[in-house]
Amino acid sequence: MLENNALTEREPAPIGVVVAMASELQHLLNHTTPVREERHGPWLDRFELAGDVPLIALRCGIGMVNAAAGTEHLIASYAPRAVINFGCVGAHRRDILPGDVVIGSGAVNHGAMHILASGKTYFPGLEYQFQGEEVALTELVSDPALIEETIAAAEGWQPDPWPKGLNLPEGFTERAPQVHIGRVGSADIWTQHHGRIDELNARHGTLCEDMEAAAIAHICVRHGVPFMTVKDVSNNEFHKVSDLVDQGEVLPAAEVGRRSADLVLRLLARLGGE
Repeated sequence: MLENNALTEREPAPIGVVVAMASELQHLLNHTTPVREERHGPWLDRFELAGDVPLIALRCGIGMVNAAAGTEHLIASYAPRAVINFGCVGAHRRDILPGDVVIGSGAVNHGAMHILASGKTYFPGLEYQFQGEEVALTELVSDPALIEETIAAAEGWQPDPWPKGLNLPEGFTERAPQVHIGRVGSADIWTQHHGRIDELNARHGTLCEDMEAAAIAHICVRHGVPFMTVKDVSNNEFHKVSDLVDQGEVLPAAEVGRRSADLVLRLLARLGGE
């Protein structure tokens, strides 16, 4: 499954890595070897080596449009054999806590919906056709081979503990971080309303949400490029409502993305420079 027809025999195609924030990407770059950088318009393409695996790492910026545009640039320019996304998410279940890691079996654009006259929301599903035109792909499945390899990479691995009390209420009973497997929801929305989070989880089976994964997956699907997303949880609104004014509290740069970057590095070691 990890093949791309644009490969040459002389040089293995790179694996593309797309993340939203510089602080997330840095957790990966701390463990890779830089080769060179190229600037193309708004995009800074970082050519890196993770062992013998060639990478092109791109910070796309926050949000669905940034994620789609950055992924399109990466695929059109370099024909990667796969695209991996990692970074932070908010939990969609009460038992998923900051520090936990989610292996994304797929991504759902939960912002692709009708809001009916009654005020109720309607999600059209995978194939949304309106007067013969495709409007959106709302459910996108990660590459099965990459899911399998990521699960194998997580075997015997324990994510680092989450700092005591960070983004959790005082006195909360803490536990060691866990690894979950399931869908990632995406939209240009930060959901804090408990009823709405429960609805998204019940409707889509999402374990968490971000603002990029489904857009990245959508572009990969359109190009036929294998896709994988790995996320680590930075907040759970059921236990502590995030202060969206104080972003330092919500997204501590030293923590967010670090555990998912660790798992991605383990995944890359398994893939090798095929």
